[in-house]
Amino acid sequence: MSPPGREVKYTESDVIEVFKDRDDYAEPLTASEVADRLGCSRRTALNKLHSLAAETDVTSKKVGGRSRVWWIPVRTS
Repeated sequence: MSPPGREVKYTESDVIEVFKDRDDYAEPLTASEVADRLGCSRRTALNKLHSLAAETDVTSKKVGGRSRVWWIPVRTS
């Protein structure tokens, strides 16, 4: 995480890179996993994921009472 008192701006491109920098491109991630990889709060990651879902191919699925996973669909053709 960033040092206390220092504001760091995370972009949607930063979030996309989290999805691309993995061994399994198709593996879904939680907002907490994205946050851990970026070094930001879960809320910041979640806000960026919601923005990406509205504007790009990033999609999500609810997998429990309050849990959701996110991924970029892999096209097979």
